[in-house]
Parts: sequence; C-alpha cells; structure tokens
Amino acid sequence: MNKKIDGLKQAIEMLQGLDLASQQSLIAEIARRDPEMAVKLKQNLITFDDLQYLTVTMMKRLLKDIDLNVLGLALRGANQETVNHLLEMFSTNMKRDIEDILKGKPRPLTEVMEAQKKIMDVVHKLRDQGEIILSKDKSEKYV
Repeated sequence: MNKKIDGLKQAIEMLQGLDLASQQSLIAEIARRDPEMAVKLKQNLITFDDLQYLTVTMMKRLLKDIDLNVLGLALRGANQETVNHLLEMFSTNMKRDIEDILKGKPRPLTEVMEAQKKIMDVVHKLRDQGEIILSKDKSEKYV
C-alpha cells in the first residue's frame, strides 16, 4: 500500500495547530530557506482574521456551534478590520453584547488565543464539511 502524501496540505494542517505567533515565526523561517514555499503556505493557511471573508449566512451557521462569549473574547486578538466586519453582521443587541465583552476587564492573552483556537476548530470542521467557504477573493460571489 503506497499512499501518496500531500506535503503542502500536511504542513498547513500542522501550522494551523500552532498559535499565531508560532505560525508567523515558522513561516518567516521557511521564507528564509524557500520563499516560494512560504508564499504557498500563507495563501493556503486559514487564520482567525480570515473570518472577515464570511458571509452573513456563513456566520449564522458558525454561531450555531460557538458561544457568543467565546467569539467576543476571541475578537480581542483580531485585527480591527476583522472586528468591524464581523460586528456589521450582527443585530444591534448581539453587537452590543459583543462590544461589552470586547470592552470588559482585561483577560490573559492565553485565554484569547484559546478562544480563537476553539473557533478555528469549528471553522475547519465546517469548511471540511462544505458548510462555509473562506475565500480571500472578494470578487467571487457565493450563493
């Protein structure tokens, strides 16, 4: 039984298991040795900030599997563009709840990173099931 292994896919799966700082550090090291491979990895790696590419329908699907408090905590570690995009998707009440979490008392970075990991685990599961699509190509429409 000679099974072919997709090295790029395996590398991406391993990178997705790391926290953001470790991902960036490892990709920077790969870029020093093989810039072309680093570009391929970056293009295929899904990060928390890629949630800004979700549609409202996809976000509704994601919220079925994650708690709003976990999302609010995770957004503390996201870039402002991602936070703004996601907040625009929510009703006034949900937006207010998330903003309260964002403005709440300081929390350890490890908690924020753990919340992001929980969400990304669900995102990967839903993507693998074909229920959501994260495409950085904003010209593409999904129906």
